[in-house]
Amino acid sequence: MNHDITCRRCGLCIKECVLQNDAIKMTPTGVQINLDLCISCGHCAAVCPTDSMDNPLAPQKELVGEPLSPEIAEHFLRTPRSVRYYEDRPVKEETLLRLLNIGRYPQTGENSQGIGYIVVSGRDKLKKINDLYCEIFQELPQDDPAYSFVEHTVWLQNHYGHDALFYNAQHLILAVSDKNFSLGEKNAQFSLTFISLLAPSLGLGTCWIGLLEFLICHKDYRDRFAKLIDIPSDKKVCACMITGYPAVHFHRLVERAPLQVEWK
Repeated sequence: MNHDITCRRCGLCIKECVLQNDAIKMTPTGVQINLDLCISCGHCAAVCPTDSMDNPLAPQKELVGEPLSPEIAEHFLRTPRSVRYYEDRPVKEETLLRLLNIGRYPQTGENSQGIGYIVVSGRDKLKKINDLYCEIFQELPQDDPAYSFVEHTVWLQNHYGHDALFYNAQHLILAVSDKNFSLGEKNAQFSLTFISLLAPSLGLGTCWIGLLEFLICHKDYRDRFAKLIDIPSDKKVCACMITGYPAVHFHRLVERAPLQVEWK
Protein backbone atom coordinates (compact mmCIF):
# COMPACT_ATOMS: atom_id res chain seq x y z
CA MET A 1 0.00 0.00 0.00
CA ASN A 2 1.41 3.39 -1.03
CA HIS A 3 0.99 6.72 0.75
CA ASP A 4 1.66 9.99 -1.12
CA ILE A 5 3.07 13.08 0.62
CA THR A 6 3.35 16.53 -0.94
CA CYS A 7 6.60 18.25 0.01
CA ARG A 8 9.52 20.27 -1.34
CA ARG A 9 11.37 17.07 -2.36
CA CYS A 10 14.62 17.71 -0.45
CA GLY A 11 15.28 13.94 -0.26
CA LEU A 12 16.42 13.79 3.36
CA CYS A 13 13.81 11.17 4.25
CA ILE A 14 14.99 8.93 1.41
CA LYS A 15 18.62 9.23 2.52
CA GLU A 16 17.65 8.48 6.13
CA CYS A 17 15.62 5.39 5.18
CA VAL A 18 18.76 3.32 4.63
CA LEU A 19 17.42 0.05 6.03
CA GLN A 20 14.50 -0.10 3.60
CA ASN A 21 15.93 1.34 0.38
CA ASP A 22 12.70 1.06 -1.59
CA ALA A 23 10.28 2.18 1.14
CA ILE A 24 10.35 5.89 0.12
CA LYS A 25 10.53 7.09 -3.49
CA MET A 26 10.56 10.55 -5.09
CA THR A 27 7.55 11.66 -7.13
CA PRO A 28 6.94 14.87 -9.15
CA THR A 29 5.13 16.47 -6.20
CA GLY A 30 6.84 14.93 -3.19
CA VAL A 31 7.53 11.44 -1.91
CA GLN A 32 5.66 8.16 -1.80
CA ILE A 33 5.93 5.66 1.07
CA ASN A 34 5.42 1.97 0.55
CA LEU A 35 3.75 1.17 3.88
CA ASP A 36 4.25 -2.56 3.33
CA LEU A 37 8.02 -2.00 3.56
CA CYS A 38 7.98 0.65 6.32
CA ILE A 39 9.31 -0.57 9.69
CA SER A 40 7.77 2.39 11.61
CA CYS A 41 11.11 3.65 12.93
CA GLY A 42 10.01 7.27 12.50
CA HIS A 43 13.31 8.55 11.12
CA CYS A 44 11.62 10.06 8.06
CA ALA A 45 9.20 12.12 10.17
CA ALA A 46 11.95 13.14 12.61
CA VAL A 47 14.39 14.32 9.94
CA CYS A 48 11.90 16.25 7.75
CA PRO A 49 12.85 19.98 7.97
CA THR A 50 9.42 21.24 6.87
CA ASP A 51 7.15 18.97 8.98
CA SER A 52 5.66 17.67 5.74
CA MET A 53 6.05 14.00 6.55
CA ASP A 54 2.75 12.52 7.71
CA ASN A 55 3.70 8.83 7.68
CA PRO A 56 0.66 7.07 9.18
CA LEU A 57 2.91 4.34 10.62
CA ALA A 58 5.20 6.86 12.35
CA PRO A 59 3.17 9.95 13.38
CA GLN A 60 4.94 13.20 14.15
CA LYS A 61 5.79 13.78 17.81
CA GLU A 62 7.12 16.69 19.85
CA LEU A 63 10.32 18.40 18.75
CA VAL A 64 13.59 17.11 20.17
CA GLY A 65 14.88 20.45 21.47
CA GLU A 66 18.44 21.14 22.52
CA PRO A 67 20.47 18.17 23.81
CA LEU A 68 21.78 18.12 27.37
CA SER A 69 25.23 19.49 27.89
CA PRO A 70 27.94 16.78 28.03
CA GLU A 71 28.50 17.52 31.72
CA ILE A 72 24.82 17.15 32.68
CA ALA A 73 24.36 14.08 30.48
CA GLU A 74 27.45 12.39 31.92
CA HIS A 75 26.33 13.11 35.50
CA PHE A 76 22.86 11.71 34.75
CA LEU A 77 24.25 8.52 33.22
CA ARG A 78 26.50 7.94 36.25
CA THR A 79 23.77 8.49 38.84
CA PRO A 80 21.72 5.22 38.85
CA ARG A 81 22.96 2.54 41.26
CA SER A 82 22.08 -1.08 41.93
CA VAL A 83 19.77 -0.85 44.95
CA ARG A 84 19.67 -3.82 47.35
CA TYR A 85 17.74 -2.30 50.27
CA TYR A 86 14.08 -1.36 49.85
CA GLU A 87 11.35 0.22 51.93
CA ASP A 88 8.36 -1.89 52.87
CA ARG A 89 5.82 -0.02 50.75
CA PRO A 90 4.53 -0.71 47.24
CA VAL A 91 4.86 1.57 44.23
CA LYS A 92 1.62 2.90 42.77
CA GLU A 93 0.56 1.36 39.48
CA GLU A 94 0.62 4.68 37.61
CA THR A 95 4.24 5.20 38.67
CA LEU A 96 5.19 1.71 37.52
CA LEU A 97 3.46 2.32 34.19
CA ARG A 98 5.44 5.52 33.70
CA LEU A 99 8.63 3.65 34.54
CA LEU A 100 7.90 0.78 32.14
CA ASN A 101 6.75 3.07 29.35
CA ILE A 102 10.27 4.43 28.84
CA GLY A 103 11.36 0.89 27.99
CA ARG A 104 9.62 1.28 24.61
CA TYR A 105 12.10 3.86 23.38
CA PRO A 106 15.65 2.44 23.04
CA GLN A 107 17.07 1.76 19.61
CA THR A 108 16.60 -1.83 18.41
CA GLY A 109 17.72 -3.60 15.26
CA GLU A 110 15.35 -2.67 12.40
CA ASN A 111 13.01 -1.19 15.03
CA SER A 112 12.18 -4.75 16.12
CA GLN A 113 11.26 -3.83 19.75
CA GLY A 114 9.19 -6.88 20.75
CA ILE A 115 9.50 -6.54 24.54
CA GLY A 116 6.60 -6.61 27.01
CA TYR A 117 6.55 -6.89 30.79
CA ILE A 118 5.10 -9.00 33.54
CA VAL A 119 5.20 -7.30 36.96
CA VAL A 120 5.00 -9.50 40.05
CA SER A 121 4.12 -7.38 43.09
CA GLY A 122 4.23 -8.13 46.80
CA ARG A 123 6.87 -9.74 48.96
CA ASP A 124 4.68 -12.79 49.53
CA LYS A 125 4.59 -13.54 45.79
CA LEU A 126 8.30 -12.91 45.39
CA LYS A 127 8.96 -15.27 48.31
CA LYS A 128 7.16 -18.06 46.45
CA ILE A 129 9.44 -17.49 43.46
CA ASN A 130 12.44 -17.51 45.78
CA ASP A 131 11.23 -20.74 47.39
CA LEU A 132 10.99 -22.40 43.96
CA TYR A 133 14.47 -21.08 43.15
CA CYS A 134 15.87 -22.76 46.27
CA GLU A 135 13.90 -25.94 45.58
CA ILE A 136 15.29 -26.23 42.05
CA PHE A 137 18.81 -25.70 43.35
CA GLN A 138 18.54 -29.06 45.13
CA GLU A 139 18.11 -30.68 41.69
CA LEU A 140 20.66 -28.58 39.80
CA PRO A 141 23.61 -30.66 38.52
CA GLN A 142 26.93 -29.48 39.91
CA ASP A 143 28.39 -29.28 36.42
CA ASP A 144 25.70 -26.82 35.32
CA PRO A 145 27.29 -23.41 34.52
CA ALA A 146 24.81 -21.73 36.85
CA TYR A 147 25.50 -23.98 39.83
CA SER A 148 28.11 -21.92 41.69
CA PHE A 149 26.09 -18.70 41.37
CA VAL A 150 22.83 -20.26 42.51
CA GLU A 151 24.60 -22.17 45.29
CA HIS A 152 26.07 -18.97 46.73
CA THR A 153 22.68 -17.21 46.70
CA VAL A 154 20.97 -20.10 48.45
CA TRP A 155 23.83 -20.37 50.98
CA LEU A 156 23.53 -16.67 51.85
CA GLN A 157 19.84 -17.07 52.52
CA ASN A 158 20.25 -20.22 54.60
CA HIS A 159 23.25 -18.87 56.53
CA TYR A 160 22.11 -15.29 57.17
CA GLY A 161 18.34 -15.62 56.83
CA HIS A 162 17.83 -12.65 54.53
CA ASP A 163 16.51 -12.34 50.99
CA ALA A 164 19.64 -12.57 48.85
CA LEU A 165 17.69 -12.90 45.62
CA PHE A 166 15.18 -10.02 45.66
CA TYR A 167 16.52 -7.99 48.61
CA ASN A 168 12.97 -7.57 50.00
CA ALA A 169 11.91 -5.49 47.00
CA GLN A 170 8.18 -5.04 46.38
CA HIS A 171 8.17 -5.54 42.61
CA LEU A 172 9.81 -7.91 40.13
CA ILE A 173 9.85 -6.86 36.47
CA LEU A 174 10.12 -9.66 33.93
CA ALA A 175 10.92 -8.50 30.41
CA VAL A 176 9.28 -10.99 28.05
CA SER A 177 9.06 -11.60 24.32
CA ASP A 178 7.55 -14.13 21.96
CA LYS A 179 9.32 -17.48 22.30
CA ASN A 180 10.52 -17.46 18.70
CA PHE A 181 11.83 -13.87 18.80
CA SER A 182 15.60 -14.17 18.33
CA LEU A 183 16.39 -10.62 19.55
CA GLY A 184 14.41 -10.91 22.77
CA GLU A 185 17.34 -11.14 25.18
CA LYS A 186 19.27 -8.34 23.49
CA ASN A 187 16.30 -5.97 23.23
CA ALA A 188 15.34 -6.68 26.84
CA GLN A 189 18.78 -5.48 27.93
CA PHE A 190 18.23 -2.21 26.06
CA SER A 191 14.74 -1.84 27.50
CA LEU A 192 15.63 -2.45 31.15
CA THR A 193 18.65 -0.16 30.85
CA PHE A 194 16.34 2.72 29.92
CA ILE A 195 14.05 1.76 32.81
CA SER A 196 16.94 1.77 35.28
CA LEU A 197 18.05 5.21 34.05
CA LEU A 198 14.60 6.74 34.56
CA ALA A 199 13.95 5.12 37.95
CA PRO A 200 15.84 7.62 40.18
CA SER A 201 13.83 10.49 38.66
CA LEU A 202 10.69 8.77 39.96
CA GLY A 203 12.21 8.19 43.40
CA LEU A 204 12.75 4.49 42.65
CA GLY A 205 15.67 2.11 42.74
CA THR A 206 16.35 -0.89 40.53
CA CYS A 207 18.66 -3.88 40.43
CA TRP A 208 19.25 -6.44 37.72
CA ILE A 209 18.51 -9.97 38.96
CA GLY A 210 20.75 -12.05 36.75
CA LEU A 211 20.80 -14.71 39.47
CA LEU A 212 17.13 -15.40 38.77
CA GLU A 213 17.78 -15.44 35.01
CA PHE A 214 20.07 -18.44 35.49
CA LEU A 215 17.05 -20.60 36.37
CA ILE A 216 13.96 -18.80 35.08
CA CYS A 217 15.46 -18.83 31.56
CA HIS A 218 16.94 -22.34 31.94
CA LYS A 219 15.43 -24.80 29.44
CA ASP A 220 15.01 -27.45 32.15
CA TYR A 221 13.28 -25.24 34.73
CA ARG A 222 11.58 -22.32 32.97
CA ASP A 223 8.24 -24.15 32.70
CA ARG A 224 8.02 -24.47 36.48
CA PHE A 225 8.49 -20.74 36.92
CA ALA A 226 6.02 -20.09 34.11
CA LYS A 227 3.39 -22.17 35.89
CA LEU A 228 3.97 -20.40 39.21
CA ILE A 229 3.87 -16.90 37.74
CA ASP A 230 1.28 -17.72 35.05
CA ILE A 231 3.49 -16.70 32.13
CA PRO A 232 1.71 -17.28 28.79
CA SER A 233 2.92 -20.38 26.96
CA ASP A 234 3.93 -18.39 23.88
CA LYS A 235 6.21 -16.05 25.88
CA LYS A 236 9.74 -16.37 27.26
CA VAL A 237 11.47 -14.42 30.02
CA CYS A 238 14.40 -12.46 28.61
CA ALA A 239 15.61 -10.42 31.61
CA CYS A 240 14.73 -9.69 35.25
CA MET A 241 14.86 -6.54 37.37
CA ILE A 242 13.50 -5.52 40.77
CA THR A 243 12.25 -2.07 41.68
CA GLY A 244 10.84 -0.21 44.66
CA TYR A 245 11.52 2.69 46.99
CA PRO A 246 15.16 2.61 48.13
CA ALA A 247 15.86 2.32 51.85
CA VAL A 248 19.35 3.66 51.21
CA HIS A 249 20.51 6.73 49.29
CA PHE A 250 23.77 7.28 47.46
CA HIS A 251 25.42 10.66 47.96
CA ARG A 252 28.52 10.24 45.80
CA LEU A 253 29.34 9.10 42.32
CA VAL A 254 31.70 6.15 42.08
CA GLU A 255 34.54 5.27 39.75
CA ARG A 256 34.90 2.31 37.43
CA ALA A 257 37.90 0.59 35.92
CA PRO A 258 40.00 2.90 33.71
CA LEU A 259 38.90 3.42 30.13
CA GLN A 260 40.51 1.01 27.71
CA VAL A 261 40.84 2.18 24.10
CA GLU A 262 42.93 1.06 21.15
CA TRP A 263 43.23 3.35 18.14
CA LYS A 264 43.78 1.59 14.83
